[in-house]
Amino acid sequence: MAGNSIKRARGERRIRKLLKEQYDGDVLENLASDLYPMLERIGDDGFAEIAGLSSQMARYSEKTAVRLLNLAPDLVEQIFAYGDKELVMAVYGLCRQVARETIFVAARLLEESPGFIEQLLQCCDKESVKKVFARSRQVATTSGGTAVRLLEMSPELIASVGYGGLEKVADLCRQIAESNSFVAARLLGMSPELVGRVGYDGLEKVAGLSTLIAKDHRSIAARLLEMSPELIDRIGYEGLVKVAGLSRQVARYSWRTAVSLLGMSPDLIDRVGYEGLEKFADFSCQIAKEDSFVAARLLEMSPALIDKVDDACLEKLAYLTTAVNKDDGFVAARLLDESPKLIDRVLQYGDNELVSHVYGLCCQIAEDYNWRIAVRLLNETPDLCKRLHTYGDNDLVKAVYGLCTQVAQYSGMTAVSLLEESPRLIDRAGYAGLEKVASQACELAKTDKGRATSFVKGESSEYADFYDKITHGLELRKVKPILAHYLNALLGYRIEIVEAQGASTDGARIFLPERVHEFEDNERNFTVYKVVATHEEAHLEYGSFDFELMRVHDVAGRITAKYGETNERNE
Repeated sequence: MAGNSIKRARGERRIRKLLKEQYDGDVLENLASDLYPMLERIGDDGFAEIAGLSSQMARYSEKTAVRLLNLAPDLVEQIFAYGDKELVMAVYGLCRQVARETIFVAARLLEESPGFIEQLLQCCDKESVKKVFARSRQVATTSGGTAVRLLEMSPELIASVGYGGLEKVADLCRQIAESNSFVAARLLGMSPELVGRVGYDGLEKVAGLSTLIAKDHRSIAARLLEMSPELIDRIGYEGLVKVAGLSRQVARYSWRTAVSLLGMSPDLIDRVGYEGLEKFADFSCQIAKEDSFVAARLLEMSPALIDKVDDACLEKLAYLTTAVNKDDGFVAARLLDESPKLIDRVLQYGDNELVSHVYGLCCQIAEDYNWRIAVRLLNETPDLCKRLHTYGDNDLVKAVYGLCTQVAQYSGMTAVSLLEESPRLIDRAGYAGLEKVASQACELAKTDKGRATSFVKGESSEYADFYDKITHGLELRKVKPILAHYLNALLGYRIEIVEAQGASTDGARIFLPERVHEFEDNERNFTVYKVVATHEEAHLEYGSFDFELMRVHDVAGRITAKYGETNERNE
């Protein structure tokens, strides 16, 4: 008994000596008493590792250091359940190395170490587990974060490439960590998949390429690592190098756009080939100089657009969105998001040339007049195309937009008005009349843009005479008195005649089209007016509007009383 007491006293004295620089008083006495049993288990050299870690912790957080010392006996016992004193020293040695960078990561690693050991033992023996911790400690001399990541990935690495493969990956990542620990840690996460696809040599190449790119921006390097298995499968390593080079070019103007280019490159290559991808990269660089958001977003949407429109149209879309984004990012984002659907609707009435006309016109209006007007006109385009199509075909729709684009060279404001008025003008004067209005508007816009716009809208004094010269057909206003007298004679009372899109009646009024141009001869057009007016008058004269639904039941009852029921059931 006395011998044991002396032994314990000496052991506690050694513990106090190791911990006295960090602790004193009751704290030191309690630690010495609580930790003595562990000293017997691991010896002085093992306890020196534990004390050394505690010393590192105490410099930044005494509370954390004390907590881990209190946990040490249980942790040591858990580790002994899987190994021996050598494993305990390997665990604490790794944590001491990691603690040089961050004590909090080291503390988490220490508490989770029994779990790591248990996972490793499922794929290797106890000696290999000690080697893994030792190898991780070597990596930690360069980067603690990379070392922790290696330990986390080690079960998967051993399962896929064996312990020998793990050593190769660990050595490679330690070398990379000397210049970029971020890439090293990311590479560890990708290494099982990459080794399986391209072997260790391929892993080295991808690592070197990613490290080079990380000098410009590490987000691009991380994205390249994530995309590398898919890109290698599709275009091989040489293709991966080319894509990485394009991304570096774009990154000079916008790292966000470069990341988007990497992400979209597989789909773009499938659709337009590598040469097409190069064009997109150049295109993105030009846009990114003005607006990196638009460049990145347009790249993300490119697969949904490149099958619909050509490069020139995409450039116009980009220009318009950039102009909008300078003032309102929300509208710009919505403009891009809705563009595939809008383009689909426009293509119902034309082809790529029509879409190009539409966006080209809106770009001119945004530059010369107001981007809000340009966006409004763009949103109205599908409905306006639909209206124009009722007067002709796809060629007519495209011709109208082409004509308005010409006018926009002189005045965007006048071009907007001409486009909005075009269905009405074509209805009254045909496309030839619209051309004459456009030509006159261009002449006026050379000296007075406001006057040109008023002319197109029909608000100027000179418009009336010009309009009479270009229109054809017979207007209702010219024959309304004659038709009113004619209908009065038929009905025996006066009835109101109202201008409308077509002929109809509501029982109190007769609606007639404001213009009839079925024939070049106005006498024959007047006959058309008389025929449709007589047809609507007949509804009134012969009682089409005298029918009362509420009386149907009474009428049906009288018929039944007189003739009886004759339906299939009675028969």
